[in-house]
Amino acid sequence: MKRPIRYWLDGKIRAFAMQVMSRVTLTASAQPINFQRNEIKKILLVRSVFRMGNSLLATPAILIFRKNFPRARIDFVGPGIAKLLYENLPINHHYEIYRGFPKVCWSYMALLKKIRSANYDLAVDVSGSSAALGSFIVGFSAARFRIGIKGKWDQWFNVRLTRPATHNKYGNLPALLGSLGLATEQCLPSLVLSRIEAEQGRRRIEDLVRCDQSFIVGIFVGGRKTRGKRWPRENFLEVATALHAEGVQIIIFVGPEEGELLAYFEEGSRRRIPVVFEPNVRSFASMVASCNLFVTCDSGPLHLACAMQVRTIAIFLQLNFDRWAPPPGLARTIYRETIATTMDVLEACRSELKQLAMKNHRFDPRPLHGSQQTGAEIL
Repeated sequence: MKRPIRYWLDGKIRAFAMQVMSRVTLTASAQPINFQRNEIKKILLVRSVFRMGNSLLATPAILIFRKNFPRARIDFVGPGIAKLLYENLPINHHYEIYRGFPKVCWSYMALLKKIRSANYDLAVDVSGSSAALGSFIVGFSAARFRIGIKGKWDQWFNVRLTRPATHNKYGNLPALLGSLGLATEQCLPSLVLSRIEAEQGRRRIEDLVRCDQSFIVGIFVGGRKTRGKRWPRENFLEVATALHAEGVQIIIFVGPEEGELLAYFEEGSRRRIPVVFEPNVRSFASMVASCNLFVTCDSGPLHLACAMQVRTIAIFLQLNFDRWAPPPGLARTIYRETIATTMDVLEACRSELKQLAMKNHRFDPRPLHGSQQTGAEIL
């Protein structure tokens, strides 16, 4: 599947602009930073990647800086999806960035003008310097300390950090900020629902499935098909129908990028299993929060569920789980060199539900068959 022409054009424009700016600007002189001596009142955090998962993985930076600088103004630069996900998190202002043509051509100049007028003490690229745009915004922010990782785009930083030894996305950002001397402890991604949102999500779930003592399992059937991250739809349907037959309450979630799958799952389940398409990310999150277990491929909803502490089965089709998989305390990761089978996922679900039943002393309406081992590589 080819990317829309506007995304291709946007990428070309930004790449050209970054190349020009890197050639016409000088390398910034390194500046020592000491938080004991340097008063920090205004902080700008930048993550310019547009995907849901990337935005959620940046939330530890917000929490870490707020803990270390409780009275500081903390602003964030990121996509519109981040603004929605960060509601109820301790930030003061969100600057939105765009990728749609032609707005992308002029919006960044207006953005930089606003940022530079704010006179930030710190500007930090919290994308791991994986995107030139983030480095560019930090570099031209006019902040007193401009912080990022040593590498291709570090000429715009005056505080250059060594890339953390850990490659895992759940650990490298806290490790990076810890190298600045900040208190980090264990800090995981976070999505905070309001009491009203949580209640609305619970009521929607109650309208879809019977609310007895059986567990509720949400299954997200999406994943970036262009990156080879989407498990076959037949496999998802087989897992859903098998668990449903064993007395588990199943809800199938279809995302905005998988609209063509809606009819397939409605017909395949003979309309016995509810299939939900909810484009509003916070409404979707409120429903996921009411699930006891969530099953998904490597996708934005994987990190969304983990950010709300919903126990998750993470199916990886690519050999990159060491970078993107959540820690074992949040999710059970499944990867097989060929492809994870339906039995792998079913056995993982059964094992997790048994553990939940023992932990919560809940009545299990029907025996869940199978052992606690999946036969796949569980990391």
